[in-house]
Amino acid sequence: MKIGRNDPCPCLSGRKHKRCCLGKFDWRAESESDLGRSQLSIRGRNILFMDRIAEALQLDSIPKNDNAAFKAAFSAKAVREIHEAILELWPPNADIAEILGRDSGDVSGLYVGDYDFDYLTRSVVRHSIYARKLLLVDPFVYPASVKDQFNPILNPDQHRSQTLKNVRIWFAMSAWIKAGIVEVIRTPADFDRRLAWESMQRQQLKFEQSEELQRALEASTEEFQGRHSLKLAAQHMLMSLPDDALEAKLKEMNVEDSGIPLNQFMAFIQRQRENDPEFLAPLGRDMPSQLHQMSAGTSYDIAKMVAKVSKSHLVTDIAVRWKEIELDRPNDVPEIELWSPFAHAMQNTTFRYLNSVGLDHALSLREDGRLENMRHFLRKVWKTTNSGEVYSDKVPLEFAEELTHEVQKAEIEWAKITEDLTKHHLPTVIAGVASPLILDGTAGFAAAIGAAAVGVAGLVGAAQRRRNFQIEFPAAFFTKIKEP
Repeated sequence: MKIGRNDPCPCLSGRKHKRCCLGKFDWRAESESDLGRSQLSIRGRNILFMDRIAEALQLDSIPKNDNAAFKAAFSAKAVREIHEAILELWPPNADIAEILGRDSGDVSGLYVGDYDFDYLTRSVVRHSIYARKLLLVDPFVYPASVKDQFNPILNPDQHRSQTLKNVRIWFAMSAWIKAGIVEVIRTPADFDRRLAWESMQRQQLKFEQSEELQRALEASTEEFQGRHSLKLAAQHMLMSLPDDALEAKLKEMNVEDSGIPLNQFMAFIQRQRENDPEFLAPLGRDMPSQLHQMSAGTSYDIAKMVAKVSKSHLVTDIAVRWKEIELDRPNDVPEIELWSPFAHAMQNTTFRYLNSVGLDHALSLREDGRLENMRHFLRKVWKTTNSGEVYSDKVPLEFAEELTHEVQKAEIEWAKITEDLTKHHLPTVIAGVASPLILDGTAGFAAAIGAAAVGVAGLVGAAQRRRNFQIEFPAAFFTKIKEP
């Protein structure tokens, strides 16, 4: 392998070789060895894993937008191959601390919140607006860390449904992974069972000794159930039943008394099965039941370890996790102390514009090179609303009010710029020069030029303000302003 200084680094970090592995690792000698694989960046492992998912599912043979064929690809064989790839890319002897610390620094956020697809993607959008990168804990179970009866390599049939959900998250994040914004990681607990056990005991003892944490946990559990109970009931109590069992249940419930014929209700359920991107129909009565996982990434205790080696702050959308962060202050992770209070305000703000920013729109902010300006702007707004009690529920509300005010200022300025551009529209300026010249001869020429100069100056000034608009008014990003 011949690698130039300016070539992309073989570790797939996305950086040039001279700014990455040059002088640290000889890829020409080790690229095909296990040692070479161990030097892959997190981004490199993520990209190769997505390739392995595509191979296992044989995506190149599935017609585009054929949802039924896509779901059918989640066979036991595909599930086994996907989880085997996890062990290949993250072997049990991996030096996880070295891997996590290799590319640390500059505003990295570790998400330890609700890993349901909608809540996860919403949080990624919010925090990608200011963070250089976001770390997500891989939703796939680590095969070597569970008992044989739950091992997806040894017993893949029971993991088909959860694998579908996890792949949906990976594919949604694919562009973000390739852009180097999102990294999907494994935690030290995957590689050390004793560490995982001792961490769990520390967490349990901490909650037993704190009534405040116990109250927060009860409230968060109730909220968590409220988020997902309806969805889970539909997936696991209605759609998962075989048709004959479902018909019997509906007859028992006297559904037809509501005026809906049984066949129409059954047709509706079938459409729900087909359209739900996370539902996988059971293969038959004799097939093993499916294991389902609801995750918050990892525990706070393990999250702190990851944050320390990766120089990350913590991000969550779960109240009890915020309470853990708050009560742990001051802690030994400076990034948590510096950035997590701001992340709390970003996560909990009711700022309405954030709710409509999608994955693609947020990604465009990064591609346009406006991250640093946006980060500085958001931190400045936050500091003006920060009264000292940084985890208080009042802070997100005040933060939202101030952001809304900044957006309104941006809208007013844009309206002025648009008005000036219309007022001094270039064809009108040219007409102002030509008409007096033709009608009045040279006598009116000087006056016409003077008037035109004023018009051109106004046009140039408005155009210059337009070019500087995004720099001077970063809040304009949230207005989704489209040029006419």
